[in-house]
Amino acid sequence: MSRAIRLLLAGAPGSELSRAAEMALGAGAGVALAASREAALAHMREGATDLAMIDVRLDVPALIADLRAESIGTPVVACGVEATAEQAVAAIRAGARDYVPLPPDRELIAAALMLVATHERDGHDPRGIDALVGQSVSAVERALILKTLESCRGNRTSASAILGISVRTMRNKLREFEAAGFRVR
Repeated sequence: MSRAIRLLLAGAPGSELSRAAEMALGAGAGVALAASREAALAHMREGATDLAMIDVRLDVPALIADLRAESIGTPVVACGVEATAEQAVAAIRAGARDYVPLPPDRELIAAALMLVATHERDGHDPRGIDALVGQSVSAVERALILKTLESCRGNRTSASAILGISVRTMRNKLREFEAAGFRVR
């Protein structure tokens, strides 16, 4: 790995996820913990997550829906202690890459980390184009404009030039986003 995989573990504090965190750290990953679905989503919005392991008790389908709505393509692996088959299946159907039973197994943690590392090494960004599939054109356009604006440190003229749109179109789009409740830099 060229850099440490950034793993987010979300679930109840003191749960089996703490053992998973120790195993991931031992495998060379950087680990962040979140105690709620909202905290996990906030962490993933920052773009500091390569892989998220989310306890099914945190409502993985709702989290994945939130990620898709915001065009965040971080791969999610559902996990849980004594989770029902319905919870595991719901998570997979919603878009989780896999379900890992807890307590964690060192080989499963290593395999999840290796999957992300392999995708990065081969030039496949697990958060890339696959995150766009199933999104509306307006959601993709909004994400593209806002990310470009962010990369230009809020300079609307530069962002407009990069996107190939007029500054007036940029201003109008940003007004639409703000009116819809999206934060514009």
